[in-house]
Amino acid sequence: MHGAFCLCVCVAKRNGLVYTAHMKRKKRRPRSKAEIITAVLYGIFCLLVAGVLYGIGIGAYALFGETIGNHYYSVLAEKTAPADIVDFTTLAQENPEVRGWVRLADTAINLPIVKTTDNKFYLNHRFDEKKNKLGTPFIDAGNTGDFSDRHTVIYGHALGSGSMLGSLWEYENPNYFMRHPEMQLFLPDGSVKILVVFACSRVPGVRGNIPISFSTEVDFLAFIADLNATSAFTSNVKVTAQDRIVSFCVALPDGGDGRLLVCCKLTDATAETTIGIAQTPAVPLATEAPAETTSAPEQTPQG
Repeated sequence: MHGAFCLCVCVAKRNGLVYTAHMKRKKRRPRSKAEIITAVLYGIFCLLVAGVLYGIGIGAYALFGETIGNHYYSVLAEKTAPADIVDFTTLAQENPEVRGWVRLADTAINLPIVKTTDNKFYLNHRFDEKKNKLGTPFIDAGNTGDFSDRHTVIYGHALGSGSMLGSLWEYENPNYFMRHPEMQLFLPDGSVKILVVFACSRVPGVRGNIPISFSTEVDFLAFIADLNATSAFTSNVKVTAQDRIVSFCVALPDGGDGRLLVCCKLTDATAETTIGIAQTPAVPLATEAPAETTSAPEQTPQG
């Protein structure tokens, strides 16, 4: 047996089929400087191409994300809120966290309002809970969600194109307030409320600066006074200690660290409310959308 094995090895060696310690490895030819420079330049070129493609991909994602999101909400509005009624039965089947529907005439604000247990999820999820940069307008997690609180805060994204809550930026122009003094709020119980706009104020982007509850009526009225004092316009809408207000909180149009609050008095659809304005210099409108990032827990969500 041993002899047969040796015979096989000898035959294999003769035919060059096995490697032995006596066989020398072939030495690699050293690279020239030109080859090294070429390799480095090629690597840099590949990195540049990858960077460009990544940037194009990010831009395309943002563009198509907004387009897809806008189409989704347009179809949702046509299906569930075609006129002065809203089909909350269908909405609740798609998302049981629906709490209302807000509409501002002649704008893209014809949207559902939701509420969940945190202030992050709906920053980048549509009403059907699919991920999308437009998110969904949502009520502060600290609110009850039925608009019975003295102050209900609704967060959402505002885009320079006017998508989602982008039209709210225009309330920094007093003339826009005159043309759009109120919004409609539809509730799941079938009732319709009117949101009468009374202030548009810039506030620090810290959640504690936007209280949703107040220890006393004096504190509540002091908050209303601050809103009126810092508003881009002066309205004749009177807010009393017995009233409830609803504020929409979005990012600033110029991309600053603060937030823009468009504040409304909640009234019944049949209530008569005096709407007027004291003329003040118009504030130029910004058109550039701020960066969209998720806020830290101690900050208000960015819109």
